[in-house]
Amino acid sequence: MQKTILLKITLVFLILTSLTFYPLHPPQVSAATTDTFDIIVQGEYLYINITNTSWNLGVVAMGSHHWTNETGVTWIADLDNTSVNTDLSLQITNDAADWSAATSGNGPGADVYRLNASSDSWSTEHQIVTASDTVIASNIPAGNNQTFDTRFDAPTSTSTGDQQTITITATLAKH
Repeated sequence: MQKTILLKITLVFLILTSLTFYPLHPPQVSAATTDTFDIIVQGEYLYINITNTSWNLGVVAMGSHHWTNETGVTWIADLDNTSVNTDLSLQITNDAADWSAATSGNGPGADVYRLNASSDSWSTEHQIVTASDTVIASNIPAGNNQTFDTRFDAPTSTSTGDQQTITITATLAKH
């Protein structure tokens, strides 16, 4: 009987020594436990700078027409830093002291001038008015500059010989 117990103890000891016991969790493998990644983002940005900040026509005959591209001036809307496609619009925001801009669809008259603009060499033209802005170029690709020309149609007659200054505001909007 004693031999049987000894043999059992030896067998149990051999079995126990050949087994590997793990704690409650499996063994840890040596590997990276953290990593990083970048998020690259750019905000929508609209930027405009009009070159040639004035167009001095001097003395003009009543009822005459004057184009910027015929007088050596072409407006350039510098949009280099713009990050989205845009629409360019113009509006008369400060009318002349003694003359008024023609209303939409109307031409010049007594002390009334008309201002038109084109961004495609006069294939199409848009009347610029005081009441609201007028889109003259649409879906301009991001970062591209836009050239445009204007045409000034002088009043048919005037009640003054004073110099007149007209202020145009160019506005850029996301397309």
